[in-house]
Order: sequence, then C-alpha cells, then structure tokens
Amino acid sequence: MSNVVKSIKAMKSATRRSLTVGAVAGAIAATTALGASPASAATATWHYGSITWYNPSVGVGACGEWHGDNELVAAVSSQLYGSYPNPNNSPVCGKYVIVYGPSGTATWAKIVDKCPTCGPYDVDLSPAAFDVISDLGVGRFSTYWADYIN
Repeated sequence: MSNVVKSIKAMKSATRRSLTVGAVAGAIAATTALGASPASAATATWHYGSITWYNPSVGVGACGEWHGDNELVAAVSSQLYGSYPNPNNSPVCGKYVIVYGPSGTATWAKIVDKCPTCGPYDVDLSPAAFDVISDLGVGRFSTYWADYIN
C-alpha cells in the first residue's frame, strides 16, 4: 500500500474537520512522496471539504492575475481567502494546496482566486488540476487537502 493511501486512511479516521499535520503521522510521508520536504509538510494545515472544478480562463482571478484552464491553479472559499480592500493583497494569493483524489492520487495547485459559493473548507480546482486526481465528469467529491505557507 502506498504512503499516500496509508496517509489518507489515517486522516479519514480523524474526527475533526480541520487538523494540523502534527496530528496525522502519515501526512509527512505522503507529502515527501509528492516531492515536498518534511519541513514544508510541517507548515501545512489539513482540512476536509468538497472539491469541484471551475474555469479560471473566464477572467482575472481575485489575486489579480489571469490563468488558463490548463494551469494547476485553485480558488479557496471566501472564509479562507479573507476580505481586503484590495483582494490582490490576500495572504493566500500565491500559496499552494495539495489535494487528494478519491483514488489516493494527489495534485498541487497555486491559489489564484476566491470561490464565493464554496463552503469554508471547499476548494475549486482548474480543469487541469482536477483532471490529475479525478475525471472531470465526477464534478464534485469530498476529501482531505492541505494549505501550505510557502
């Protein structure tokens, strides 16, 4: 069984919706397997929410940049994005998330937008990012994901 699958099974047994990486022993192994260092895994916060996809190519995102549907980018909920006089100044802009798919595969995506219709711990991925971990036809699934400080 892969380290990623073991980590997801360990996380699914957790009872809290939001947890720190320190509470999930297998998370460091999973992020290392995906190319992250254990030090960067320690700066992550794990969440559980719905994952959907959207088309970032329809316009400039809340972070003030244009991105294509073929880029690995994401939008986070208004609660996580925050409210700023200039939305480009949100501290989440340019940070990364790692999202696990239903089969245990994972993808990284850069936060470039806000999802006003998302629940507090939901993530909207570009088609390219969503397609790495699930078929676009699935449309929505719930899983664990982590946000990274850098």
